[in-house]
This record gives sequence, structure tokens and C-alpha cells, in this order.
Amino acid sequence: MKSFVYQGYKFLVFEDVYYPSDDSFLLVENLIVSENDYVLDMGTGCGILAIIAGNTAKKVVGIDVSESAVINARMNVKLNKMEGRVEVRLGDLWSALKSNERFGLMLFNPPYLPIPEAEKKEDVMNMGILEKAWDGGKTGREIIDAFLAKFDDFLEDEGRVQMVLSSLSEIEKTLSYAEKKGFQFEKKAEKKFFFERLVLINLKKASGFNP
Repeated sequence: MKSFVYQGYKFLVFEDVYYPSDDSFLLVENLIVSENDYVLDMGTGCGILAIIAGNTAKKVVGIDVSESAVINARMNVKLNKMEGRVEVRLGDLWSALKSNERFGLMLFNPPYLPIPEAEKKEDVMNMGILEKAWDGGKTGREIIDAFLAKFDDFLEDEGRVQMVLSSLSEIEKTLSYAEKKGFQFEKKAEKKFFFERLVLINLKKASGFNP
């Protein structure tokens, strides 16, 4: 188990849980949270985004498909005395939500690394739950597309989304899909590396859009 301190909060990270990296901090360093927000942190991992957002938000719900991540995040919630503001649930994307739940803000740092099917078959016996934190399927878009298909069903009318995009998984395709759903986007931050570009975007319903 590893540990680190960030913005005055202490975090423990299990060996089989994604350790916050550049993509995580691109989002956490640019959070825009209001005190009335009901926040969804999709793919919460060790809970860093949920806990930082919970410092301001009315309530935060963190979701992860990994049971280990859920246990880890709950531990960090308790460690930082955030039990009344942050709830962590086990689930695969939308399965952990009630049909009538709506959020004013969604946070999502999705798995976006393209992993060819042949490569997955060769390594399937060695692939554990940790790899799911970055496994975006053959094109890197498997989880992204599943999120985009239903995110607006759980978003308040004036709700927003803050989402990390990678050049490894077709940034423009995500933006085009969001626009077709009636959302406008704003680029808030960017980090460039020799192998990829990370972009943080804000999505919000375009004014006057009627589906």
C-alpha cells in the first residue's frame, strides 16, 4: 500500500487500485464545484476526486467497478472524516444509480488506453482488476462511449460534466458526439507528452437546444 498527502488530505492507495497520475491531477486541479452541487465521480478509484469535491459540494457519490477500489475509497473517506458528504458505491457505470438520481456535476477520468483484442487474449490470464482502470478496449473508446450514451439521463437540466480526454482515443469523436446530444464544450486545461495529449473539457447543455 502506498500513501500521499494532497491539499491537506491523506490518501492510502491499494496495490491493485489506480494510483493518481497526470490525468487524475489534470482534473482535480481544475475542479469547478459549487456548494449546492450533487456530484457524481465516475470511476472513483482511491477516492481523491470525490473527497476533494466533497470539501465544497453538497453531496458526492463515487462509483467504481472494482470492489478493491470501493473498499479503498471508503477507507479514505473515513480517514479524512468525509462520511457525511461522500458516498462510495460498487457498480459498472450506471448500474449503481437509481433511475431518479440527477447530478449537477459529473466528473469522469475514463479508461482510454486502446488495447487490441489479440493483445488482451495473449495476456488475459495475467490481466487483473487494476488493468481495467486504463483498458479502453480495442479503440480506447469502449467505456467512453458507454458513458456518453446515457450520461444526460442522470444530469440535471443545468448540469455540467468535467471529463478527461486523450489523443489516444479520438478526442474529436467525443466532442462531436456530445454536440449531437446538444452539449457545448469548453477546453479548460491541457497537458502534452511525447506519446499523447490530455485535455480537460467542460460539457454543458447548449442554450435553446430541443432534442
